Amino acid sequence: MSASASGVDTVKADQRPWLLAGGLFVLCATVAKLLIHLYANRYYGYFTDELYYLACARHLAWGYVDQPPLIALIAKLEMALWGDSLSAIRFLPALAGAAKVLLTSLIARELGGARFAQGLAALSVLLAPGFLGIDNLLSMNAFEPLFWMGSAYLVILIVRSGRQK
Repeated sequence: MSASASGVDTVKADQRPWLLAGGLFVLCATVAKLLIHLYANRYYGYFTDELYYLACARHLAWGYVDQPPLIALIAKLEMALWGDSLSAIRFLPALAGAAKVLLTSLIARELGGARFAQGLAALSVLLAPGFLGIDNLLSMNAFEPLFWMGSAYLVILIVRSGRQK
């Protein structure tokens, strides 16, 4: 607790719960990102690579010449859970896009950003044309930024906390 100029005790932004310290706007931006993709991803036809990934999902292998095996595994998982409709195969990329919005704001928070910085970071990722495009298709391009951002977030947490476990 720190005392303000009027003598009333106030809570620092870092000590407030995440939802009160910028999290509500970030949560709304995350849900908006997911809803945008869930709405838009069913109105365009299959992208040619998506059809290829669906074919690879039916014949899983450890190595492909032109793609990592994870995308075929993701396609197999989506087909097993929801089928092979456009909405079904594009659900996990949309979820990855929403996770990018959330993770971006968490990184901003860990780097010392207050409510405005977290909201601006989330809004920037939400409205980025590149992410709006790639998060709407079944492709590793939707997942790679999430993996790298997750790795960067873990490194930031390790550096800030000093714990290496």
